[in-house]
Amino acid sequence: MGRGLVRGAVVATLATALAACGGSGGGGGGQGDAKQLTFWMYQDRTPQAGQVIEKVRQDFEQANPGVTVKIVKIPKDDYNTKLGSAVAGKSTPDAGILDQPLVSKYALDGTIKEVPAGLIDEADYYKGALDTNRAGGKLYGLPQDQTTVALFYNKKLVPAPPKTWDDLKRISAQVHAADANVAGMNVPKGDGYGAWMFPGVVHGAGGEMVDDAGKKVLFDQQPAVEALQLWVDLQQSSPRKITDSDKPFENGLAAMTISGPWDVPTIREQFPDLDFGVAPLPYKSEPAGNIGGEDSVVFSASPNADLAWKWLAFLAGAEHNGAVADAFGGFPVHLKARVVAGGPEQAAFLDQLKVAHARPAVPQWIQVNDEIIAPAIESALTGKATAQQALSDAAGRTRSLLGWNG
Repeated sequence: MGRGLVRGAVVATLATALAACGGSGGGGGGQGDAKQLTFWMYQDRTPQAGQVIEKVRQDFEQANPGVTVKIVKIPKDDYNTKLGSAVAGKSTPDAGILDQPLVSKYALDGTIKEVPAGLIDEADYYKGALDTNRAGGKLYGLPQDQTTVALFYNKKLVPAPPKTWDDLKRISAQVHAADANVAGMNVPKGDGYGAWMFPGVVHGAGGEMVDDAGKKVLFDQQPAVEALQLWVDLQQSSPRKITDSDKPFENGLAAMTISGPWDVPTIREQFPDLDFGVAPLPYKSEPAGNIGGEDSVVFSASPNADLAWKWLAFLAGAEHNGAVADAFGGFPVHLKARVVAGGPEQAAFLDQLKVAHARPAVPQWIQVNDEIIAPAIESALTGKATAQQALSDAAGRTRSLLGWNG
């Protein structure tokens, strides 16, 4: 998901003969010019996911004879630590998967290469997904999968989902007025997860979190303050004494909640009697949302950069990206890629991804998200500060951390 949902297990290595650049655009040479490419990725989510990656590997081999690609699969819990050690020890692979917020960090310190001109047609990709690879106005990686959150609603309590903030507040109030034991909305909390979702609401009011090019913090301005005030206001019809209970939406104690596609199969399996739908997030002035997922990058020390870029473009291309993205646990990033069959909820997430905004290209953004914005949200939600006070304080702390004046 965006902030990186984690799993753990042992490192597994898949090394097989893979393909080489047989012709245009690559750096692999011809039949007699054998090369080896090393690619790091997360450990397979399922055996089926591993089969997908193996099939793509075979397709690449058939199309590009003469190159061996060594795929090293690392548990997601351990991935960033192992990669950090490899960077420090100057022993990085040729290419690898990278969580979106880390792209700017590695781009700005010179650890990864800029995407070569002409490698892809940027118009073929979801804008939000592609933008997760930008830093300093340049493109440093390719997206591989993406995900987002949307509004889940109980059809028994909410026959038609809200489209605007005003609709959301009205429906939430009606639900709670009809039954004081039911909250209208499971309002996000002031934690890292809530802070990750928050920018999508800010963008829905026409705002931005930061202007990274101009080195300005913007989340203390009106759109962000209004977004946080929305969550504060919703608590009037969504008391925490209800929403702090175990699985309030799933148990019918909250009419609406915000979550991602990962929760759909769980709810279907564990709460089969819950009749729910999924709709895009309500907005104030324009449809918007957030984004999570994985990107792929080429490391600056790679002696096979051209070949590495060819492999990454193969994974992200229209023919293979649907299967690859599903194997990674997300949606395709290529607009023409086939979406692996899903339930009726999938349409809402895809609509949401069309208007998703990438997180700021700030190397310290994970720290800002978890240690500054999250507690600011909680401070406002618990009444310890107004929305304006909480965000003004958080913005000041962020400027100090980043060394920005604006």
